[in-house]
Amino acid sequence: MRIRLFLLVAAYLITVISFGQDQRIVDSLQQVLKSHPLDTTEVNTLSLLASEYRYNSPDKAAEFAEQGLQKAEKISYKKGIAKNLHVLGMINMNQANYDKALHYYKRSLKISEELNDKNAISISNNNIGMIYGSQGNYDKALQYYLTSLKIDEELGNQKGMASSYNNVGLIYWSQGNYDKALDNFTQVISICSNLNDKKSMAGAYSNIGGVNYYKGKMDLSIMFFKKALLLYEEINYKPGMSTLCVNISDVLIEQKKYEEALQFTTRSLEIEKETGNKAQVCYAYMSIAKNYSDRNIYSKAIENFNYAVDIAKEINALKQLSESYKALSEVYQKMNNYKDAFDYHRKYTAVKDSILNKESSAQIAEMDAKYNNDKKNKEIELLKKEKEIQVITRAAEQSKSAFIRNTLIGGCLVVILIALLLYNRNQVRRKANIALEAKNQNINDQKNQIELQNLELGIKNKEITDSIKYAKRLQEAILPPSALVKKLLPDSFVLYKPKDIVSGDFYFVEEWGGKVFVAAVDCTGHGVPGAFMSIVGYNLLNQALNVYGLEKPFLILNDLNKNISKMLHQSQEDSAVKDGMDICLISLDKEKKILEYAGAYNPLWIIRKGELMEVKPDKFPVGAFLGEDVKYFTHNMFQLEPGDMLYLFTDGYADQFGGPAGKKFKYKQLQQLMITNSVKAVNEQYLVFDETFEKWKGSLEQIDDILMIGIKIS
Repeated sequence: MRIRLFLLVAAYLITVISFGQDQRIVDSLQQVLKSHPLDTTEVNTLSLLASEYRYNSPDKAAEFAEQGLQKAEKISYKKGIAKNLHVLGMINMNQANYDKALHYYKRSLKISEELNDKNAISISNNNIGMIYGSQGNYDKALQYYLTSLKIDEELGNQKGMASSYNNVGLIYWSQGNYDKALDNFTQVISICSNLNDKKSMAGAYSNIGGVNYYKGKMDLSIMFFKKALLLYEEINYKPGMSTLCVNISDVLIEQKKYEEALQFTTRSLEIEKETGNKAQVCYAYMSIAKNYSDRNIYSKAIENFNYAVDIAKEINALKQLSESYKALSEVYQKMNNYKDAFDYHRKYTAVKDSILNKESSAQIAEMDAKYNNDKKNKEIELLKKEKEIQVITRAAEQSKSAFIRNTLIGGCLVVILIALLLYNRNQVRRKANIALEAKNQNINDQKNQIELQNLELGIKNKEITDSIKYAKRLQEAILPPSALVKKLLPDSFVLYKPKDIVSGDFYFVEEWGGKVFVAAVDCTGHGVPGAFMSIVGYNLLNQALNVYGLEKPFLILNDLNKNISKMLHQSQEDSAVKDGMDICLISLDKEKKILEYAGAYNPLWIIRKGELMEVKPDKFPVGAFLGEDVKYFTHNMFQLEPGDMLYLFTDGYADQFGGPAGKKFKYKQLQQLMITNSVKAVNEQYLVFDETFEKWKGSLEQIDDILMIGIKIS
């Protein structure tokens, strides 16, 4: 299977950021052109227009960039020359014209180095690395990426660092080092979430989905692909949408959902009719061919693989060409046509070898020549220095020989006298030291043993901490993105404060059947045990909603109760273990303002016109047997009114010790706090609840995970 990786393209000095052509921006730039003929502003504006058109009208984009380049050369504006060359590189890279793109990028890089424009140097290195990576030249790609990353770290350029981290992760992925790849992709998400860079976040999510597929984690793979596709659809970024469609198609083929897979590849080809990205068209045809091959529809499989081969040859995409040859060999082998199968396998091997060995011989020869040249120069310098030293040494020896001879005789006498005195003193000390050494040896042995044990403990502690920190990143990845929460619940807030690195509390937000489902969940324990339970709980919630299609909260909790018991092998005999969850789950029909609720220990509070209404939960948890009978959850339904404030929460906030007397915060005080602040905007409420908690806790330890969700009904 070919999961398509996502490169983060660094845009060079483009101040107008747009993922689809914006006519208002184009019109504004055209006005600037009319009022600034033949000066630096005109050159910069032409590069901006080229960037604006580069996805939807690449020919028009190239025309603007060429005009900008000619005018910049006419007025000797070097920065403008570099800028327009770089835009031409981006246009050609989007169309998979890699050789042309490389030519433009390297010309731009050379000028930026002359100007010592570090930001531009970093961006050019990053994009050149992307081209080498696309051509399968991973060593060279990594060299350029690391150069870019080093410069961005010096400049503190967060966006550039994210781009380099992502692309370094792709190299590790291509080499099969999945853990290092995931480390780099999670760095990208961390940086881009702070920058609200949805495009880069989507690319990183897609790459994490691809890595998880290769690790055999199909469910995680699909989940991350869907996260990425949702973000690309939000910003109407068509190249990303097209690529995600092919990736999802490939996973569906693995799951034998062939017709559904064809729908995604068809959508990808429709998008590429607008963007003209030949590399992506190649991937789409490969996916369609694989679909037919798996179903033994060999004629259509061969037809589509040949389409992919023609395009790969045209754009010099060796990786796609290699994969297509290999797939054709396998198709002919299935047809018992061993002659053609052997022929295509030989072509596959030849292309694969060229990918692995391309430029390797030249690089080795270049490094060897450089080494030998440096070695010869150093040998010549050493010979010169040796001759100079010999001349100086002869003169010095002649002048000092007499002095040395006389000094040597006197020195020998003094040394003999001192040696006799030292020998006598050492004999006395030796006897005392023998006794001390025996005692010290035992002490040193014990000390070394303790130091060794401390070192081993330190290493183990670091390994455990690093593993838990990585688990935190994975756990955070299952939480709904803030963009999704704001889209489904625009007037809401989420206060989430884990006690330890990982948390036993988690929240769930999903749309299904025209309703929004929201849950605040407290799993057994906190830290690592709680985190394990949170992943189990999230997957079962997702399954109940998206797989079984259960639309009533009480039915979802009944399903969770049954499946947690099965998953954890609980029985009525060992019910004392009580591995489970406390949960507040609601479904919200925003148009009809109808709320449905079911809860296990966790209530729902509704504040209406200054009065608090409590919807009480069932007094048993999800996933634990109490006695001999399995309990079933109660169905609650309410008609909401505009201005109602809903609060879902776990018990961590009310149970926190603090204040002047070091006592619990308690629910009564929490109710009063909510009533007082319910009329405020949700972002102000978030700050009040957060600051109140921190002030109450003071210097005391946080005793449990904190989770609170507030939703205002409009």
